This record gives sequence, structure tokens and C-alpha cells, in this order.
Amino acid sequence: MSPPPSDQIMERMAAGAFRALCEHLRARSDEVQNMDLMTVGGFCRNCLAKWMVLEARKLSKRLRTDEDFVAAVSVGDGNGYESAASVIDALDSLGYDEAAREVYGVTYPEWKKRHQRKATEEQLRLYKESAHLHAMHDADVLKKVEGDDVQKALSERVVVRLQSGAFLSLCRHLRSRSDDVQNMELMTIGGFCRNCLAKWLVVEARKISDEIGADNVAATYFPD
Repeated sequence: MSPPPSDQIMERMAAGAFRALCEHLRARSDEVQNMDLMTVGGFCRNCLAKWMVLEARKLSKRLRTDEDFVAAVSVGDGNGYESAASVIDALDSLGYDEAAREVYGVTYPEWKKRHQRKATEEQLRLYKESAHLHAMHDADVLKKVEGDDVQKALSERVVVRLQSGAFLSLCRHLRSRSDDVQNMELMTIGGFCRNCLAKWLVVEARKISDEIGADNVAATYFPD
């Protein structure tokens, strides 16, 4: 039996699967409406963005309080290493608007103007009836930290962590609704299901394998 992938590889796989889901939804902006996703799955594109922000808050807090974690995580940008303080500032300045752009590919108001259709009475009824499925998000946690109104650039490494965390939040959301959220309904409305999430993880694993090459795996991910 092959050994399990390292935490770093798993993180990259989850981030890649998250990007694949976002790309899938962008390609179906007219056909897949957020309200319909909420009705059958209890989440939508906005939830994906909010889970990114939640992950940013978690990471910021841990960088503030866990010295061992600061030393363990890589925040390199290819030209050296960012200070923990600069990463914390960037994380704290990430709000819903910035995260939504990562998910939608454009600002949310722009996407809404282009693609969101007026809900029918039937859609509104079904949406209300599915309220017990809906993901809940703490509005206070989603707020930008006071004094960080200007979004600061996040390194690719940090963005990967946020994407990975958001993907894992989605998986936990779906696991907790295993009886209520059926794969066939997700496929019918959104064109994807839990099986697709798993397959996107595998696709990303293949990409990583091709990128680093077998001879470089040990040196890259399992240093002495």
C-alpha cells in the first residue's frame, strides 16, 4: 500500500479541487443559479467565498498565537520569506468582496448583473423550505479587521491555504448533510457532486506528480 500524501501535498490537492469547482461554476454562470444550489445543497458560490474568509481569520489567529506554527508553515513567495506580521496584515484585510472575486472571477455585483435571474415564486418557496440545509456564517467573523480597509496582496502560498481550507469546509458541510443532500440532485442543479470533488482531487494529484517528478518528491516534500 502506498503511503498517504504529505499534508503539504494534500493541501495543494484540496486547493486545486477548489479552483476546479470555481471554474466549473464560472463556466455555468447562467445555468447554475445560487438560489438553486442553496435549495439542493445548502451552499452556493457566496458560501465558498465566505469559507475562504473564515479560513483567513483562522490562519491569522493561529499566526498570532502559535509560535511553533509560525516556524512550521512556509510563507515563501519565491524571493524569500514574508514576515508573519505581513501575512497577518494581508489576511486581516481580506473581506468577502475580495474572496468573492476569487470565486466568481469578477466582482459579485458584476456577476449578479450579468447572470443572476429573478427568482420565481416556486424557487422562493423551495429555498425557504430548505432553510435547514443552509450553511451558516458568522457575520462578525467575516468582517475585515478594523484598520485594514485596503486589501493587501496575499502570496500564492497563502492563497493555496485559504482555498484548501474552503474546500475542506465544503466537504464538512456536505458530510453533515449526507441524508438530505443527494448527489443526483447536486448533479441535476449544479452539474457536480461529491464524486466530482473526489475526482478533482485526483486530477490535482496527477498534476502535482507531473510537476515535481518522482525523483524530486522526497527532496521537495520530505526534507531531512
